[in-house]
Amino acid sequence: MCASTKERDHIVVVGAGVAGCHAARNLAVDHEVTVLDRSGIAAEATGLSAGIIAPTLFYSDAPAVARYANDFFREFDGSHGFSFTKRDRIDVMTEAEAAEAQELAARLSDEGFPVAYRDSSVVTEHYPQFNLEAFAGAVVYEDTGWVDPYTYTTALQSAARERGATFDLGAEVTDLVIDDGDVSGVETASETIDADAVVVAAGWRTSSLLPDGVDVQIRPYRTQVVVLEPEEPLSREFPLGRVGSEHVYFRPEHNGDLLIGGGHYPIDDPASYTTDVDESFRLDIADFVPEFVDGFDDAGFVNGWAGIDTASPDTRPIIDTPRDAPDGLLVATGFNGLGIMTSPVVGPTVRERLTGESASFSTDLFAADRFADVSESFEYVSTSDV
Repeated sequence: MCASTKERDHIVVVGAGVAGCHAARNLAVDHEVTVLDRSGIAAEATGLSAGIIAPTLFYSDAPAVARYANDFFREFDGSHGFSFTKRDRIDVMTEAEAAEAQELAARLSDEGFPVAYRDSSVVTEHYPQFNLEAFAGAVVYEDTGWVDPYTYTTALQSAARERGATFDLGAEVTDLVIDDGDVSGVETASETIDADAVVVAAGWRTSSLLPDGVDVQIRPYRTQVVVLEPEEPLSREFPLGRVGSEHVYFRPEHNGDLLIGGGHYPIDDPASYTTDVDESFRLDIADFVPEFVDGFDDAGFVNGWAGIDTASPDTRPIIDTPRDAPDGLLVATGFNGLGIMTSPVVGPTVRERLTGESASFSTDLFAADRFADVSESFEYVSTSDV
């Protein structure tokens, strides 16, 4: 891990997705910060996200991280046009998964989180629209919800600008400038920009911007979403959730439609894929949803899309200086489709790495050296398995 206290006046952030905007917001309080992006704000993986917020689930082994992220969304709610939609979440479990799920729920409850395990009959009594005959029960979370990814990211951009950060959108970084083992700037198609540190938050493109001999353990993968219009709009109490055994997740839309995602698989050539959803995924969803939720036998297909995200070996992001990297270079990548909900930790972690200012949670989870013995061809693990 890098925890340098070297003075760094100007920091360039490469990438204006949610990670880059969070880094800019935190750094701009006492640094000159320039954010560069080839496409625009939330133009790629961030903008294609479902925006689900469930830190307690995905950081159940790191309560301080979960609490920090949960608190951020509630405190930032109402700022710069951003809003957080609170809604309960049900994680549906098979009989084989039930015992472990009960232990998880009990532990989280003991740690003060509003989490409980409920048998299927109890869940369907509260949410009668679900058919859970094939399932044992669900872990119910009461500290979850969702955000609109674009509005959230533009709110972070506004907050960063308010603190003095500048954004150059349409500037594609082509290379890093290295002098005597230190980062000294970036090259774009039109100019060289001097910098005392560079944070690369460019998703799956991050690896291509690193110097020769510097590797980061990430793999690109494809993820997909469809939106269905039920026969009657979903109620305002309809939860978000996940069926891990089916590798799908879902959440309601504000207009009563249902967003359902999944269809993950690793790929080797991200640039060759379009944002069109696979027909096979559409058909799988068409078969599954009417059996799982009432009111979808004659559902309408509203739209669907696919995006490219980056996976790390353990589904947690890498926010650190990679091994053998020049001084002053950090990456923030490998968010495994959880970039929105994990984003609050980016700013404090980047500050800790660059300034030595400790975050309020342990940043060890995001250290690059945790993968010292992992090859770049590691086996992809879906967050459905977490």
